[in-house]
Amino acid sequence: MTQYQYTIRAADDNEVLSSTCYAEDETVLRSDFKRMGYAVDFVAPVKASEVFGQRRRVKLQDLVSLCRRFSVMYEAGLPLLECLSSLAEENESKKLSDALHDIHDKIEGGSNVAEAFAKHPKVFTPLFVNLIHAGETAGKFNYMLGQLAGYIQREYDLKKKIKQALAYPLVVLAMIFVVVTIIMIVVVPSFSQVYLKLGVSLPAPTLILIAVSNNALYIFPSLIVFGVVSWFVCKKLQTVPVIKHWFDKVRLSLPLMGPVYHNIILLKFIRTLGIMVKAGIQLSDAITIAKKVANNAVVSEAANMIQRNIKRGGTITEAVRMHSFFPRVIVHAFSAGEEAGKLDDVLDSFGDGIEQEVDDGLKKLVTKIEPLLVVLLSVVVGFILLAIYMPIFDLMKALRG
Repeated sequence: MTQYQYTIRAADDNEVLSSTCYAEDETVLRSDFKRMGYAVDFVAPVKASEVFGQRRRVKLQDLVSLCRRFSVMYEAGLPLLECLSSLAEENESKKLSDALHDIHDKIEGGSNVAEAFAKHPKVFTPLFVNLIHAGETAGKFNYMLGQLAGYIQREYDLKKKIKQALAYPLVVLAMIFVVVTIIMIVVVPSFSQVYLKLGVSLPAPTLILIAVSNNALYIFPSLIVFGVVSWFVCKKLQTVPVIKHWFDKVRLSLPLMGPVYHNIILLKFIRTLGIMVKAGIQLSDAITIAKKVANNAVVSEAANMIQRNIKRGGTITEAVRMHSFFPRVIVHAFSAGEEAGKLDDVLDSFGDGIEQEVDDGLKKLVTKIEPLLVVLLSVVVGFILLAIYMPIFDLMKALRG
């Protein structure tokens, strides 16, 4: 379906109405307006650049809203195609709206639901598609939509907590950078002019400070450009398997961030595996999707070990016990779940525990970073003040002598 912009005029009272809507083609749209008693003054397809009030990027909250509304509409007895059409027209995200229109058309053309969703991998993850497929196959489509909404909501909440935890350190670092930049551009030149007129012999820290100040307009923008370029280079390098493997191992071994990062990716793996097992998806396929969601080379190693052991007739617990990524407590959890035949329930319960550990870890991380930032600020400001006032102290000593 295509989005059209139109201007129409009512036949009875000449009331003019301008808006947008979706239609199969312009001819059908004009015919619909004529049937409703409107004369069409203008109608044209909306170009991508002309779509206002719609976001191009698909956010997790968009998907949560989609699943919940989809579930309510489907449970109310609306046909699947009507649900998709309505969701597509009401969605704020342009990318998600376009994807839903395409899914509607594909299903109308004979494709099954999961295959239609799978055609949009940038919008719907493998987990989303597989749960849709499981719900469609088992006749529990509405139930799976509810499970997806809950899962994506938890993922959204986790990302929100991480952002909130990192916001304070990043703001402080940005403020330090801004304050130092202002001092270098505004304050230091004033003092350097005074010292130049007095002909004072300047110590090494002051000379360094003045040199940085004289080139501040080149140095600080260069640092910003260097930081941005470094970030893009790191992102690009991580597409190389060997380098990504090294990066992932380094992240896990970082002094402060390592334990928190470990729990975050463990939580992603456990949560995903739990919901996939509960959906009745084959264990080996569930592990494949779970390791993709975790997106860490070390997790992939551990998951591959589990899959090999399962193929040889072994259990998850045997493989989990052999890899250091999994803490000892989770070995007992897997063992209890497999023996009782309630692996999904055990994974859910364990996931709740790991989530609490992530919350506590993020709070402790911020608590530990705060004094480090204070020390950094003290060192930077202290060096600047020392470099500025050292010549004054030397001058006062010379005058007394």
